[in-house]
Amino acid sequence: MHTTSTTVGDTPELELALLRRGLDDAEAATERCDACHRSMLIGERVYEYESMAVRCELCRDVSRVDPIGSHTIHGPAFGHSIRVIDRRGVLRSA
Repeated sequence: MHTTSTTVGDTPELELALLRRGLDDAEAATERCDACHRSMLIGERVYEYESMAVRCELCRDVSRVDPIGSHTIHGPAFGHSIRVIDRRGVLRSA
């Protein structure tokens, strides 16, 4: 049986460069808490303040100012593979 193990020394330079660039792009696209600098989790509520600061649920209590808004963090598939249907206003006939 032959097992394949790849170490950093065996990986071609181009492959490592592409991997690093992909990770950097993904990290830049994620929202971070201005207080603890933690990446937000999918499904977590994020709070926005007048100073344009963004705080996670854990750091919300640190700020003595009330937030002006909030939103939920969505995953990368939201809007592409998840179909959201609002049927609250639809009446069903008997």
